[in-house]
Amino acid sequence: MIKKHLEKLKKYLFLISLFVLFVTFSHILYKYVYFDAKSLPIKWWTISEAIVWEVSHLNPLISTTDYNKYIISILYRSLLKYDVSEKKIVSDLATCDIANLAYIECFLETNIYWSNNKPITIKDVVATYNILKTTNVNPVIKSLLSDVTIEEKTNSIVFKNTKKNINFLNIFFQPILNEGLVNNLWIEDLWRPFSPNKDSLYSWKYKISSLKEDKNLWIVDLVLEKNENYFNNNVYIDKVIFKFFKNNSFVLKNKDLINIYNDDENIIWKSVPRLQSNYYTLPKYTAVFINNEKIVSKSLRNFILNKIDREKLIKVLWKEVYKDVKNPYLTDYSIDKNLENKNIESIMEANGYYKKSELAKLILWKENVKKDSENDKESISDKAITVKDIEAKENTNLSYIESGLSKKYSFITEDDVLLKWSVKWETPSAVYIDDYKLKWFKSGDLYFYYRLKELSYETIKEWKNVYKIYFEVKWKKVLKEELTVFYYKDLAKLEVEKNKFFESFIKKEVVVDKPKEEKKVDIDPEIIKKMDSIDDKFFYNKKLEKFTLKMIYIWTEKDVESTADFIKTTLWEYGIDLQLKSIDLDSVAKFTSNGDNFNNYDMVLAWINLGYFDFNIYPYFHSSQAKLGYNFSNIKKLSLDIILEDINSNNINKDSLKEKQEKALKIIKDEQVVKTLYTPMLNLLIDKNIKNKNKKDLSFSWQIDRIWYLSDIYISEKREINSKNKWVGWFFKFLFHIITW
Repeated sequence: MIKKHLEKLKKYLFLISLFVLFVTFSHILYKYVYFDAKSLPIKWWTISEAIVWEVSHLNPLISTTDYNKYIISILYRSLLKYDVSEKKIVSDLATCDIANLAYIECFLETNIYWSNNKPITIKDVVATYNILKTTNVNPVIKSLLSDVTIEEKTNSIVFKNTKKNINFLNIFFQPILNEGLVNNLWIEDLWRPFSPNKDSLYSWKYKISSLKEDKNLWIVDLVLEKNENYFNNNVYIDKVIFKFFKNNSFVLKNKDLINIYNDDENIIWKSVPRLQSNYYTLPKYTAVFINNEKIVSKSLRNFILNKIDREKLIKVLWKEVYKDVKNPYLTDYSIDKNLENKNIESIMEANGYYKKSELAKLILWKENVKKDSENDKESISDKAITVKDIEAKENTNLSYIESGLSKKYSFITEDDVLLKWSVKWETPSAVYIDDYKLKWFKSGDLYFYYRLKELSYETIKEWKNVYKIYFEVKWKKVLKEELTVFYYKDLAKLEVEKNKFFESFIKKEVVVDKPKEEKKVDIDPEIIKKMDSIDDKFFYNKKLEKFTLKMIYIWTEKDVESTADFIKTTLWEYGIDLQLKSIDLDSVAKFTSNGDNFNNYDMVLAWINLGYFDFNIYPYFHSSQAKLGYNFSNIKKLSLDIILEDINSNNINKDSLKEKQEKALKIIKDEQVVKTLYTPMLNLLIDKNIKNKNKKDLSFSWQIDRIWYLSDIYISEKREINSKNKWVGWFFKFLFHIITW
């Protein structure tokens, strides 16, 4: 019986061994076959992208917003394009030599066709630029073409430009339209939405297949399909569907139908686990500019910019989705400047503005006694103010002159004496010796002290010294006593002068100058009433006008409005009132150029997008741009202009560019006219099932550059076996490789 069971056990073990051997060999064989196989994307599938927007026009002639640009860039080609992966300008429809900005000749590429399989010609290019140059459909491109001569040759087109300006290259990114379409456009058609039924010639990798229209949104669903007439079209996605929604709630309701969504405001990113966050930034930043023609004081500009805490602001907005920006070139060099004067009250006083308590003294107190000479003012008043420990309250080794009605005249030979006054029965809030406020005296003290020292302090001089003591009571400066101190180093001389004084005093002769009577000043009750009503937190001039700054902010996104509120709150804490005014993008030039509104603002909060030429800050800091409304700070510095013109007009190497940029930034830092704050981390939600052939990191200059990402994505893939090396000898080499690995 036992033997029988052993036989069965051996049989089962043998079968198990055979099974293990089969599985192992199959696995090794599979590994061998697919050892050097390639994974290739399968060209098929449809993806959908959600867009929260109201209107889509798809008109490539109009200077348009990012979503329109994005879709248009999928449908139309331009002469040149910006390669996101290589970070440089490359050929699209043409090869152009852009080394000389004054003379650019472009040669059309071969195998370029419209979606109807007809070739794209130079006449198409000329027709597109002519309509942009002769109409106002696109003011930006028209201004760039204003000084340009376009010459048509047999195989090329030449652009002659009188201005060496790197921004001129933007015209070469303009989508090119078919000549027949352009010639058949009526003037009123230039600004209308393009209809795919009538304007159905496209040149890039996709073309419009169909769309669903709605009377409120115009487009609800837009379907693009692969353009087979794009030469060597290597996109892997056959169809792209754009779904337009009114708001994010509609996106959430249709989340199962979406593969891509650019969630700029990070609203739905955690609501759809299938959509994975992919953050990227643009060469774009938000900055606050100070109009230096309105705020002339560099100390005040420095204080304002220094107190706008960039790190705190980013935390308030949302730390995870904002990146700090240290300068307009988006490099690591910081243009933040240390605070030179931390006392805002002294800064404001230098500009003629005061807090309520100080202003009351200027308006309600009238100086009744003038010094006999400028020398007295300097020696007794001005210099005494700067001397530390003038009251010398802690020094008990000094002699005292205890003032009172019986001590109006004193005679001393010492040059270091304390004047001591009892205020036991008085309640002054401050005490003044002539014009100098005793800084150690506090309301409630029983005594005040004033040090009489000839050397270093210069608060006493040899001969007769007259001191007027004032008490501050309810904002009024009241003369309480006038003291006369005769000081001579020579005791014999002092005795002679002392005898003369008493002899003349007995005879009631006028030897000592009598103090002039205080002039009574009638204060307008309305001024007192107005003074009572003003807020001690803010600053006012002598006309009781509050110091108020006006800041306009360009409302493009919610974060700009939140930033404006943050700046207002920050400055309010330091007694600076800030009025805010929101404007749209189209109104910028109106409020900032030299027109009716020129200098009607003190600060500007705006976002700047440097686009493809992130080294070019010319429009925002060159003096010539102030009249055009782009130089928000109105900075006019010749040394800065020269550097910016050099950068703007040449294709300089990276090392030279970095050196010139740092020189420009040092000037901007010294002038304290701008503080760059942050750039948003934009969130592109992508379906986890979508793969990228080149595994690119997201790095764009404009949102339209996402078309490069679209070119490389796919859903599924296949394995292609390399059959060249699949023979018996290579199998043993493969086994040896596995064993020794």
